[in-house]
This record gives sequence, C-alpha cells and structure tokens, in this order.
Amino acid sequence: MTKPTPRTPVTFLDILHTVLFWIGMFIITPLFGTPGTFFGFVDFSGDISLLCGRYWSRAVCFFNRVEVDIRGLENVFQDRPQIFVSNHQGYFDIFALMGYLPVQIRWFSKRVLFWIPFMGWTMAAARFISIDRADKKAAFKALMEAVQVVKKGKSVIIFPEGTRTPDGEIKEFKKGSLILALRSGAPIVPVSITGSFEVIRKNSFILHPGKITVVIDKPIETANLGKAEQENLLEKVRNRIMKNMDRTP
Repeated sequence: MTKPTPRTPVTFLDILHTVLFWIGMFIITPLFGTPGTFFGFVDFSGDISLLCGRYWSRAVCFFNRVEVDIRGLENVFQDRPQIFVSNHQGYFDIFALMGYLPVQIRWFSKRVLFWIPFMGWTMAAARFISIDRADKKAAFKALMEAVQVVKKGKSVIIFPEGTRTPDGEIKEFKKGSLILALRSGAPIVPVSITGSFEVIRKNSFILHPGKITVVIDKPIETANLGKAEQENLLEKVRNRIMKNMDRTP
C-alpha cells in the first residue's frame, strides 16, 4: 500500500485553520448537541439523537472545508442491519462515516468520551456502546451488547485496528469484529477511508482542509460459514479494504 506523503512544515495558514476549527467546534457542538441530548429523553431508540449527530458531522466537515466523497452507497443495505468494518486513519473518520452513511448506526466509544459536554451526552442519547478496551471482561460484555443491538435492527461500525494509525499504514485487525459478525449473523461491509490521515493525524491538533474518500465494498455474508471461512474472514475483509485504498486516487 502506498504510504501517505510526508507532512510539509506547519504554516501560518495551517495554524489559522486549526484555531478556526477548534473555535467552531465549541460553537457547533452545543448547537447540535443540545437537541441531541434532549431527544434522548423522549426517543429511547436513539434514532433522532443520531440524526442530530449526523448533521453535526456534516456541519463540521462543511465549515472546515473537508470534502467527503463517499462511493459504493449501493452496497449499503436499507432493509437489514450490517456491520461496517473500517480502517481508522484519523479524527475525521468519525465525521465522514456518521455524517454520510445513510442508515441508523451505532458506535463503540471509549467510556470517557461520554462525559464530554454535548458531544458525549448526545452519544449516550443515541445509545452508542461504551467500551473499556483495557478491561477484557468489560470489552467482551460491550461486544455482546453490540450483538443485541444488531439483532434489534441497528447497524454497527467498528474499527478493528483498535485505534487510529500513527503512520497511515493499516494495522492488523483484532477479533472483535469477527466475534460480532459471527454471533449476530449480520453481513460485514468493508469500508476504506483515505485522506483523513492528512486532515488531522494522530497525536496532532493541526487541521489541514482536504478531501476524504470513503469506499464501501460489497457485503460479505457471515451466516453459515465453515470453520476455514471463519478463520479467513478477517483477512479477507482487511485485503478488500487495502485493495480499495490502493485504488483510490
């Protein structure tokens, strides 16, 4: 896979974009987070709160001049839940997927994020799934909760690398997405993200406006797989994601 181009030195314009981004976040987040939190008390499904999150994500992209090009929407099921399995390039992956995937989705999120005013409150109202990766027992419990979410008709997004890439390269996949797929019987939809690494890199607060490309591949059915197929499933998904990343200009 082609490595991202090295980052050029930070310019005054980069700093200006970054300052405006963080100021905008403090303005936009309460604007959408207030109704998102409120609806959590009257709509226990979390669907309306998620819509607030969707428009919040689009607003963040729009006002920060981050274009999202999403391809393969015809591969998204509208009548059944699915598990979106995606690589994790950067901070803006969240905005790109939550803003532009046209289905009800639920996320795994770190427990501490739920305490962030407005954003975390809306996540809780949208019934996102709290996970503590440092506690294996708690992490498995969160996976089983996600299985029930899928069985109730909601789609789930998971980043099987576990965290954002530090160098732009896709890392090995952990088995959580495999367990979720096999226990729920839902199809896996491979998702490739490119460009997000250049917008904001891990361990950096500097924003660079740009373009994020999201490629949605054809679903892979997971029900009634043989043992060999189950063992090779994660690698099959990872290979598809990498292939689509290489094909993205």
